[in-house]
Amino acid sequence: MKTQLKVLSMYNEFKNLFADGLSKSAIARKTGHDRKTVRKYISMSEQELEHHLERISQRTKKLQRYEEFVRNRISNCIDCSAAQVEDWLKEHHPDFPRVSSRTVYSFVQLVRHKHDLPKPRVKVRACEAVRELPYGEQAQVDFGVSWMRDQHGNRVKVYFMLMVLSRSRQKFVFFTDQPVTTWFLILAMENAFVYFGGVPRIIVFDQDATILTSENYGELIFTLEFERYLNQRKFKVHMCRKADPQSKGKVENGVKYVKGNFLHGRTFQSMEQLNKESCQWLERTANAKVHGTTHLVPAEQWLIEKEHLQPYTPLPLNEHTGACYGVRKDNTVLFRGNRYTVPTGTYQGPDSRVRLKTRDGSLIIHDVNGERLATFALETGKGKLVINNNHRRERTSKIDAMEKELTGCFTNQYLAGRFLRQIRKRFPRYARDQFMLIKKTIDRQDQNLVDQTLLRCLDLQLFSGGEFKSVFHHLLGERKKHVSVSIGEYVPLMPGGELDKILLINPKQSAVSDYQNLLI
Repeated sequence: MKTQLKVLSMYNEFKNLFADGLSKSAIARKTGHDRKTVRKYISMSEQELEHHLERISQRTKKLQRYEEFVRNRISNCIDCSAAQVEDWLKEHHPDFPRVSSRTVYSFVQLVRHKHDLPKPRVKVRACEAVRELPYGEQAQVDFGVSWMRDQHGNRVKVYFMLMVLSRSRQKFVFFTDQPVTTWFLILAMENAFVYFGGVPRIIVFDQDATILTSENYGELIFTLEFERYLNQRKFKVHMCRKADPQSKGKVENGVKYVKGNFLHGRTFQSMEQLNKESCQWLERTANAKVHGTTHLVPAEQWLIEKEHLQPYTPLPLNEHTGACYGVRKDNTVLFRGNRYTVPTGTYQGPDSRVRLKTRDGSLIIHDVNGERLATFALETGKGKLVINNNHRRERTSKIDAMEKELTGCFTNQYLAGRFLRQIRKRFPRYARDQFMLIKKTIDRQDQNLVDQTLLRCLDLQLFSGGEFKSVFHHLLGERKKHVSVSIGEYVPLMPGGELDKILLINPKQSAVSDYQNLLI
């Protein structure tokens, strides 16, 4: 698009060359302009030039009414391309006129210059050209990952598989919100074959762990799941060498195209909506515009290529069991920045795994055998711990069993139960330690002394294992003090003597009901 400055510079250049004696044809050859343009400006007077410049400044652009829309989109996505802006215009304005991509490019540059929105410079990697293959011979597959923003401004990470038919450059892209797995690859490839209307003979892959476990000097060892699929689908696999983009340059450029033209600046709504929008983008832009390398329209070339593809017949696919995730030591699983609990005991070492999948806003967790472990509502944000109380370790059953066993060590089990429940209420976190101390204190001791200790603790309102132990040893010491006669010593009993009187004394005893009434 000619600006006033360009027109003025061209006018002065033509006039100066003509004044130096060059003919109009010579000026056209020297400057590279058309001879009619040279003749037009040489014959133009200064007054006519002023009118011409004024008309240029007031001239209405074809896309003038879209200026505000383009300015807003560029402001929100400063490094977007003119091709991406063209796609946005077609997407949001069904009445967008049929203009060339060059016209849109010129208008985008005008908007950038007018509103001071320069595009940041990026480095471009150089690649070699590869000869064209026969129709239906090859397709290339690669994976991509990108961040998007949802309507609330939260970051959402999306993954995708892109397949490109090498000859026609017809593309297909399929998205997921979970890391790429073998099952996702198989599902995406099946959708691609339906979209292409056939299966290519060779598919080029990167050395990705989703399909390849090892490459022993050219001997490929696939994952078990992909090996089974390959036996059914019957296409050949070509694995690229590492760090060799030229081997699959068509799909590598396609991944950047998906990120830069489709995803960049787009708002995430749902995975279903994203896949729907991607199909519309493929039909509207990716496969409908002239390819920059072949200068042919991929959709038109695909009409030829699909006749050379192998026939497609659907395969029965097992239900997706979910992507594998590691189980942490605290029996939780990390998913999108939040931790979700699994039943205690799920973690059995560093190799513990579970399978996760999302459905209708829920997170479903299965073990590796397919048994469902838990279902959670998906949490937004980061750093949250989502707990299912049924997953927690059963802490009370063992304490209950210990309490029952300890109660049986006393003659009056009713009073013993009341005593132990008071301890448990007072020391809920240390009930086990309290019970073990009491058990150790009374182990293999005189039953009468054990029962007396219980009664004394109830009488004094002493409810702890340590106090029980102190009372027990106090009573034991008193008993030893009163019984001072050594075993085996002979003491004659004199009728009416002092010792005889002591032995005839009956000690006072409290009724058990008194303590029962006290605690009720």
